[in-house]
Amino acid sequence: MRSLTPLGVHISSLEQFGSSSQAGNIAINPEDGTVYVTVERSSDDGGIEIDILQISTDNSEPEVIASFTSPVLAPFPKPAHQGETLDLHFLPDDRSLVILLAGGDIATLALEGEDGGVAPVEVVGSVDSGIKAAAWAPDDEQIVLVTGEDNLVCMTRHFDVIHEEPLRSDDFGEDKFINVGWGSRQTQFHGSLGKAAAKQPINSSQSLSHPTDSGLPYITFRGDASYFAISSLDPYSDGESARRQIRIYSRDPNTGFVPKLSATSENLPGLEGNLSWRPTGNLISTLIRYGYPGGGEGREGKWDIAMLERNGLRHGGFELREDKQTWKDGKVKGLQWNSDSEVLAIWIERSDKDVVQLWSMKNYHYYLKQELFSHDSTSPRFKGFKWHPEDPLSIYLYGEDFVQARAFVWDTYTARLPMPHDTASVAVVDGQKLLITPFRTQNTPPPMSSYHLDLPSVPIHVSLSDTTDSLAVLFSDGLVQVWDLNTRLSDPKSGSRLRGGGKVAEPKLRYSTNLRAEGKRLVKQLAFGPNGKVAVLSWAEKEGSIGCQVNVVDEKEETEVENLEGDIERLLWTGEGELLVLTAEGQLTSGKSSFIIHILSCSHVDIVCVVASDHPVDVTLGPHPTALSYSASSDLIFALSPNSKLHLAALSPSSPISTPIASNVNSYTLTPDFLIYTTTSQTSHYAPLPTLKRLAHGDDLLPHEMVWDERRVERGSLIVTACESSMSLVLQMPRGNLETVYPRALVLAVVKQDVLSGNYRNAFLQCRKHRLDLNVLYDLDPAQFMKYLKDFVEQVPEVDYLNLFVSSLNSADSARVLYGDHSKDPSSSSSKLIDKVNSLCDSLRSILEQRGVEQYVETILTTHVCKQPADYESGLKVLLTLQADHPEIVEDAIKYIIFLSDVNRLYDVALGMYNFQLVLMIAQYSQKDPKEYLPFLRELRALDKWDQRFMIDDHLARRESALRNLKQCGPERFEEASSYLSRYELYDEAFVLYADEPEHRQVIHDLYGDYLYDRRDFTDAAISYILAKKEEKALKAYEKAHAWRELFTLAKKLGVSKDDTIQICERVTDHLSSRGRHLEASQVFIEHASDVDSAVDVLCRGTEFSEAYRLTSLHDRSDLIESMIHPGLEEAHEALMETFEEMEGQLDKEVNRLKDLRKIRENDPESFFIVDTEPAIEGVDVATNATTAVTGFTRYTVAPTTVFSQTTKMTGQTAKSKKSRKRATGRKGTVDEYEYLVASIGRLVVRVDDKSNEATSLLRHLRLATSDHIELSKSLQTTIIAFREKLNQSIEFAWEGREDILKEVVESGGAGLEEGLDKSLALVRPVVGGWKGLGILVGQ
Repeated sequence: MRSLTPLGVHISSLEQFGSSSQAGNIAINPEDGTVYVTVERSSDDGGIEIDILQISTDNSEPEVIASFTSPVLAPFPKPAHQGETLDLHFLPDDRSLVILLAGGDIATLALEGEDGGVAPVEVVGSVDSGIKAAAWAPDDEQIVLVTGEDNLVCMTRHFDVIHEEPLRSDDFGEDKFINVGWGSRQTQFHGSLGKAAAKQPINSSQSLSHPTDSGLPYITFRGDASYFAISSLDPYSDGESARRQIRIYSRDPNTGFVPKLSATSENLPGLEGNLSWRPTGNLISTLIRYGYPGGGEGREGKWDIAMLERNGLRHGGFELREDKQTWKDGKVKGLQWNSDSEVLAIWIERSDKDVVQLWSMKNYHYYLKQELFSHDSTSPRFKGFKWHPEDPLSIYLYGEDFVQARAFVWDTYTARLPMPHDTASVAVVDGQKLLITPFRTQNTPPPMSSYHLDLPSVPIHVSLSDTTDSLAVLFSDGLVQVWDLNTRLSDPKSGSRLRGGGKVAEPKLRYSTNLRAEGKRLVKQLAFGPNGKVAVLSWAEKEGSIGCQVNVVDEKEETEVENLEGDIERLLWTGEGELLVLTAEGQLTSGKSSFIIHILSCSHVDIVCVVASDHPVDVTLGPHPTALSYSASSDLIFALSPNSKLHLAALSPSSPISTPIASNVNSYTLTPDFLIYTTTSQTSHYAPLPTLKRLAHGDDLLPHEMVWDERRVERGSLIVTACESSMSLVLQMPRGNLETVYPRALVLAVVKQDVLSGNYRNAFLQCRKHRLDLNVLYDLDPAQFMKYLKDFVEQVPEVDYLNLFVSSLNSADSARVLYGDHSKDPSSSSSKLIDKVNSLCDSLRSILEQRGVEQYVETILTTHVCKQPADYESGLKVLLTLQADHPEIVEDAIKYIIFLSDVNRLYDVALGMYNFQLVLMIAQYSQKDPKEYLPFLRELRALDKWDQRFMIDDHLARRESALRNLKQCGPERFEEASSYLSRYELYDEAFVLYADEPEHRQVIHDLYGDYLYDRRDFTDAAISYILAKKEEKALKAYEKAHAWRELFTLAKKLGVSKDDTIQICERVTDHLSSRGRHLEASQVFIEHASDVDSAVDVLCRGTEFSEAYRLTSLHDRSDLIESMIHPGLEEAHEALMETFEEMEGQLDKEVNRLKDLRKIRENDPESFFIVDTEPAIEGVDVATNATTAVTGFTRYTVAPTTVFSQTTKMTGQTAKSKKSRKRATGRKGTVDEYEYLVASIGRLVVRVDDKSNEATSLLRHLRLATSDHIELSKSLQTTIIAFREKLNQSIEFAWEGREDILKEVVESGGAGLEEGLDKSLALVRPVVGGWKGLGILVGQ
């Protein structure tokens, strides 16, 4: 679906070298595009003088770089267009030219000689009989010649002969076919003709060459240089007639590339000499002429380009589209494939001028894409042409006094109309037919098309309008035609207008005009602008001035602008009607260019308005972009560079430099909302234009905004067009067939537009077609959808569609899933979904009930069943209503709700409605086995009303309802009810049901108390037992709850005996003492057991000495002071002393370890700071049993005394906990251990303060006791004061230099303090406060 668009035209004139000089041949330097030309003229001595010219790419004048003379001319006849320079070849490695003359001389020219300049021409050898044909191998390592004596000669690049043999041979070649008779005439079935038909001789007419045949051989190489073919004229034995034959030779590297005959072509009557081997190697192209004696049979006036396989057999081809006059008076002078095998150039001599046609093949059809003519009407003939060796779309044509350099790019002529008028029409050039397919309405596979336009000649360029359904066509003679296509589009409201038949489009020629021709001119491109304006770009030479020329035409007038500065490659109209020009250097300009100045000087005011611009454009896009597009919706420019980078630039305000947005891009297209491009990694991308516009303006984008939708495509796929109305993207595969896909990005954009505009039917149909979540109809704008819900029902009245919509509802926000976080304004009230499914079902059901229950009964049932949770009961009630009002549709309704629901769940709901008729209907229509439900239903029918309902509710596990129905059966069933409620723990419901029945409530409280007691809720159980008048159970429950105050209160009330009370006291005080509640335990002993001894004892064990002294004084038991209190003081003193000794021992160990760590830091800082000095071990995936030695790689993972085991595993949780403990304790000998010790010493301060406060109270009682106790108080106070001082000094030692250590942790780059450096920096140095105990009171 692509066509060739002219891009660059460079013409060099050779007239300054005299009228007697003619161009002989050319060569191209693939590195810089320099062209070398041989100019020939006859010498006085009968020889020939040859000048070698150099034409640079900077448009400078041709320069003579060398000259030489040859005294020998060709000793054989040759065509008039062929000069004496048979071949001119550039060798890139040597930077030299090789000149082969038909007279036999072989000369070389070193472009970089010993002095750095061009060396003189050196004739290195000569062939006495002359050279009829010559060709270089593609690898430049060998040259093949056919001499004047018809000998095949092979030489190296240094002209050493490696092989010579006669050109003609009767042998077929090494690849001769083996014929076993299969498929021959004798083995075929001949029907009614019988066996005699097999014996009739085959008509084999003699093949003769055409009189215009030059008789010269032609040579062509395959792209990999492993084969070459020679077309030669082989005379018959009579010597008066001859025929063309093609021989294929192989070049075997094992034999020094000596050619061997591989195959000979089959008999092809009419075969002519020109041939070219397709570089990919699959076909050899040659020419067959029909309609003359000895030529191809029939088809007079026709030529075929025949394709031959390597074995010499014909394999397809195509017919040249020349008229009979050309067949008579003209001939085909040459043909050649370009370097990528995509384009075949055919040089044809017509009666009035020469033409070079460019053909391309897709889907086994050959398209005529371009016809190239001379720019000078006085010199219409060519003398030859050559493709660029590496640039596949650059071709060089030369005549007697000029050299043309023509560059092309592949372009897809497509219409980019805005919605809803976008036709997605694509035009394809095929000779004098313009094939057009509107992909919005038809997807016609090439080479077919929906329709075509018959044109007067092959067009040069085609441009489709971006505003109207029309196109403009440019022809080589300056003719411009504008056509209105009038494509028929479907109406969204009335449906498709194309189903009833008729034409896809009715094209009509709007106008046709010829550009004014002054001087020499070659038209290149045209651009179809707004208001029917057409701008035409041409190369022109006028009055000796060479430049580019732009003509702006419409139906009424033409305005010409000449001599634009620079080499202009493209024209582009903006949405405001401004015409932009793109130079070869990639500069897109307007405003201050000479082009604008010329237009302003014209007398046509409307033209001035078209191109006038308040904001001149000056954007750098890069040299020679292969594609250029403008997006009117976003005012952006897109350009694809030759190295496959896609560039972006904004026009308002103009960006000085373009922004590359993607690489490896091989095709792209635009829609009003998206940039769509494909890459060489077989992926298509869909970039939103609003995002790209912000990117072009330099805005900062969030990371997720640069993540665009992607879709995989077939390898080598190229974009043809995109149609946003049909949400389709058309791709062309490498072999030529088309594939239409519907990208999710395009579908979502159209659906969103339809939903927000209220076109719900189209949005629904598109979601259904493309399998999108139908929730998006609501989620994009919930408030609007609920407001226009009645319009939705009117637009989508089909019951099946409504059922599909309701059944698809869910509580998720599908708009946020499909469109991302920016699908709607999160602050808007419409985005807050509150019970979406249920509210939507209720609202929709109310609308449908107004329109008729009998019509929308299925949808109404669906709204009940699809609620969350499903409301089956309401749906079944609808069936009951239908059974009474519309019995004729109830059967279908029951079947539908059974289809929509879980039949077992539906059966249970119907049973729970206590309607046996409905239960039977559900069971019967669901095809349940009667053995499953009939016995149960019979059993129910035998019971009375409340027993029936109790049994149904119990069967359905509706326990509360079953209990209610059981109570309705009467008070005689209370025992069964109490057992039922206890079994299923229905106490809440039971208290409500039996609120007015005190006797039954007591039983329920007793059961509830047992329930709470089993759940270990003893306090509430005791209360429930009291309400049930079960005090004994309550007493036990209070004791279990350790509520001793309530326990003894209830025990006193019940009159519990003294012995039982004492036992209760012992159990209670044991629990209180174990929980540290010694004061409460002593209170229990005093108040409820009158046991002063036990009370004082428990207080001493809890170090509550003040309360112990009080009790001894209160109860006059001073004897207990010596027997209990003083020993208790001694025990408390001993415990505190042991605690401080333990803390001192811990402190000494930690301080000593800190000293060791400081030495490690000084002697081995790398180990201390965990600096890894070992080389990184790469590629270690798993340890094997063979790895038994403990290495540096495993020192932290394997114990030194063990070996690796592949079977040992550690779960994630275990590993995490071990790592946490390891990090907490610190790795031995490292900064981690140091930091752990510092923190540990700091934690001692808190413990010391706590024990010091405890010691203060003890010191007071020791001081007031005996003299022995006074000594104990002195020792305790002295120990604490000394330890606190020692702790303070240890903290100072631990924190000394800590800041330097933490600083070195960062500077060393080690792994020390991993994940804990911030915590260490935030650690505050602890302070040991002052403590004096009792001070001097201890010493008095």
